[in-house]
Amino acid sequence: MHAVFYRSLNLGHRGSPTREQFERSLLEAGAQRVKSFQTNGTALIVADDPACVVSVAARTLTQCSGYADAALVKSVAALREVLDADHFTGHTDHRTYRETFTFFDGVRREPTWSLPWTNARDDVVVIHVASGVALGIIRKERGTAGSVSTEIEKETGGVATSRTKGTIERLLRAAESW
Repeated sequence: MHAVFYRSLNLGHRGSPTREQFERSLLEAGAQRVKSFQTNGTALIVADDPACVVSVAARTLTQCSGYADAALVKSVAALREVLDADHFTGHTDHRTYRETFTFFDGVRREPTWSLPWTNARDDVVVIHVASGVALGIIRKERGTAGSVSTEIEKETGGVATSRTKGTIERLLRAAESW
């Protein structure tokens, strides 16, 4: 089983598919099972070749809704492994706004920062990076929150999308009961 994380997709909003269009596009592209999760462009899929399914579904999503952004695929087992490693322990404090999982496809490379890495604004801390997943902490001290996705995209030249740790925990519980 795999999870697919779409960038800037919000079900039912302008430029994004409805839940029915979203799930149908993945099924018609070859997924055996699909479960849309929340409305933020996250889905659980069962497929022999999930990357191929997502690639084929991209054409349908563009045709039916105009959506044409990135989608990143991760195995549920890999997500569970990263979550269970408990990388956030010791890195959060009173300034923590959100703990995030950021999924990315780096054009140039994976980030090579010494970890933990903090951006110049001190509103993003990246604590772990491996296999296209960066774990980060967002701070919101000046009224706006930092963005791990933005920092990862600048560093890698690729695309990224983030979900909160809570979303990943709920997604994994949904996968277990599906």
